[in-house]
Amino acid sequence: MAVLVRRLPLASERAAEALRVAVGQTLAPNRVTVVFIEDGVFALAPLVPKAIRGPEVAKHLGALALLGQRLVADADSLARRGLQELPDGIERLPRRAVLDLLTAADVVIPY
Repeated sequence: MAVLVRRLPLASERAAEALRVAVGQTLAPNRVTVVFIEDGVFALAPLVPKAIRGPEVAKHLGALALLGQRLVADADSLARRGLQELPDGIERLPRRAVLDLLTAADVVIPY
């Protein structure tokens, strides 16, 4: 199962909701991969929730990492947006590998 985060986390609940869904999916015997692509990679930047008028996402990232779920960022999206540093536990993959991962997933939940 893959959860696809592709929208800006600014003034929106979408990124946090995607991560909450991913955490919830671990309650069943699911292996979850969260993929950050396009503007969704900004959810991996150090954000101050009040400043962006959005919810906290770091706690959900931490929970997924502790649960041993896979967290992947599209390297092309990161490069285009000038993001270099990523939180611990985030894999940086080239676009082709990300597309292969999504194609192989049984279910893709887009946000």
